[in-house]
Amino acid sequence: MNYFAEDHPYAPLIPIKKRIFDEHSKYQHIEVYETEDLGNMLVLDGAVQLTDKDNFIYHEMITYPALAISKKSDDVLIIGGGDGGTAKEVLKFNKHANVELVDIDEKVIEVSKRFFPEVSSALNKINVVIDDGIEFVKRSDKKRDIIIVDSTDPTPLAEGLFSKEFYEYAHKLSSILVAQTDSPISNRKAHLKAIDNMKKVFKYVYTYLAYIPTYPGSLFSFSIGMDEELGEINDIDIKTRYYSKERFLVSMNDFTKDIME
Repeated sequence: MNYFAEDHPYAPLIPIKKRIFDEHSKYQHIEVYETEDLGNMLVLDGAVQLTDKDNFIYHEMITYPALAISKKSDDVLIIGGGDGGTAKEVLKFNKHANVELVDIDEKVIEVSKRFFPEVSSALNKINVVIDDGIEFVKRSDKKRDIIIVDSTDPTPLAEGLFSKEFYEYAHKLSSILVAQTDSPISNRKAHLKAIDNMKKVFKYVYTYLAYIPTYPGSLFSFSIGMDEELGEINDIDIKTRYYSKERFLVSMNDFTKDIME
């Protein structure tokens, strides 16, 4: 049996059948594998982004906590997220929402539509902009109810999306921002740096965890920056597979502080 594994000491071995796409875009190396058990798998610059089978964990957890907290979700900006999974969950929550997605790499969008049709189904229902997310936010003056930063890990292509400067640009547009903040196990330095930068901009920052089996270390984090203290979390009238209010609240108790510091 053949396996795929990221070049990372915490990476899982993922059984694969074959590689079905392999191409370099202007920005990154894009691969798609047909796996033994997880359906198709998207890999960017050697790092697993999603699989057909477990992507719902990431996409539910990057969207529903902020959507449940916010008083409004009529205008949502997604930075990154070219696979379309985050947009799909936003529209499940509010089918009338004005969703704008900004991704730098058009090829990722094309590949997602071709190999992940279910995940990417929302891309034809929203406004998609091909642009550098940092520059887009820097130029924009349009207020948003929520900004979701669905980026890759802080590689040279995406590291600016974890910076204090980017969070400042975004904060001018929205009082609620949610971003993936990497793994407290497998990439703790980047995890803590992203949270620290967010805390320099937003008055309140809440970090929470999710288990994503195809990511190095399996434990992954997201952080919500807000101008107001966390109050009522609204119930959502959607059938979810991973997210729940209880799981979200419990996951804010970061046990890694006791074992990693």
